[in-house]
Amino acid sequence: MKVLDAALKQQVKKALEECVDKARKEVILANFGTRSPTPKECNEQVRDAQGRTITRAMKLGDEMHRVAFQCAEEKLNQLRPGGFSLEPTYLYDLDSGKTTWLSPAEVARIRQRGPLGELKGSLVPDVVLHAGDPSWVQAVYDFKFPCVDIDKRPRWRTYPPGHPYDGLTQDAVYRQAFSPSEVLQVIPYLGAGL
Repeated sequence: MKVLDAALKQQVKKALEECVDKARKEVILANFGTRSPTPKECNEQVRDAQGRTITRAMKLGDEMHRVAFQCAEEKLNQLRPGGFSLEPTYLYDLDSGKTTWLSPAEVARIRQRGPLGELKGSLVPDVVLHAGDPSWVQAVYDFKFPCVDIDKRPRWRTYPPGHPYDGLTQDAVYRQAFSPSEVLQVIPYLGAGL
């Protein structure tokens, strides 16, 4: 498989960093004006579009992801047309180490059939660079939008008890599933990093 060119990799990182910065600025400005939310505001219970109760931090994160995805699609279509996917779905088997990409049509069929057991434990990174086919992963980027403490790189989440990856961190599973690809968080103002 073709290795990513270092100059292109740097351009992609810069583009994704610009997108997460733009997303945070737009969403915070629309919701709070020129100030940042307080920890109390971040923890407030609100309703999402489906009527579920979530924290304001989660709602803001969802809004920021939408803005970042739109921006990333525009920029990556210029930098790497046909060589990236937004929110692709992969199944990863810890025991065999096998990673399988599911096409959007396959995911839609599974969702239509009802219970989503087949998707339990699926991996859905925010951005994947690939060699023209999502099965040939070259780099993985995950957007993280902390509500507060925006000057600290957040930890990768740990999978809860009962999850197929119980006790493992998201980055550890991504590194196993997508090895030897680069796996990075992209965080507003802090950029792309481990």
